[in-house]
Amino acid sequence: MSWPLVVMNHECRMKPKMKTEAIILLAGLSLIAGCATQPPDVTTNYQPVTGQRTDLMSENILETPQQPPREVIWLNAARVFKDYWNRKSVDYLEVNYMARSETGYLEIPLGNTLTLLVDGKEMKLSGNGSFNKRKTVKDNFVSEVALYEVTREQLAKIAFAKQVKVRIKGANGVVERDFGPENFRRFQEFLEATRL
Repeated sequence: MSWPLVVMNHECRMKPKMKTEAIILLAGLSLIAGCATQPPDVTTNYQPVTGQRTDLMSENILETPQQPPREVIWLNAARVFKDYWNRKSVDYLEVNYMARSETGYLEIPLGNTLTLLVDGKEMKLSGNGSFNKRKTVKDNFVSEVALYEVTREQLAKIAFAKQVKVRIKGANGVVERDFGPENFRRFQEFLEATRL
């Protein structure tokens, strides 16, 4: 008759310990899952039909001290392979502009519209403009994207510079930004991840 009582007491003593272990395990898993949900700095995508590979560094926002900001600028990098065997690649810088509808489009034209001042040396880049890549986002925002072909050497100069100033010229104005430590780190990681 005392046996069931002993088992019941044993179970009662185990439950608080099991609860503590379960809480610790759940907290640990939550921490791991939270860290795992951050997007990687460089992603690789394959086009399902052609197998064409693209390496992309996105969400590289160029911060502004203006609060609230008039517009938001991202300067991303991409490596796009041009052949079926993924041997020949071209590197690009992608300017992504977003602003409130009242501010309007920057209207980046074709030509030399992106200038980077890399450690005091001017790097002018020519692009395709944003004519076909303008759209209304959500209710009160507009965005546009322009691509600029760059060399690996130019990417390396940008990534390992001490100071980079960005100037984007559009039909409706000019936007200027400076690189911060996070921008340099992301460009360096892009170069490392896309080494040949």
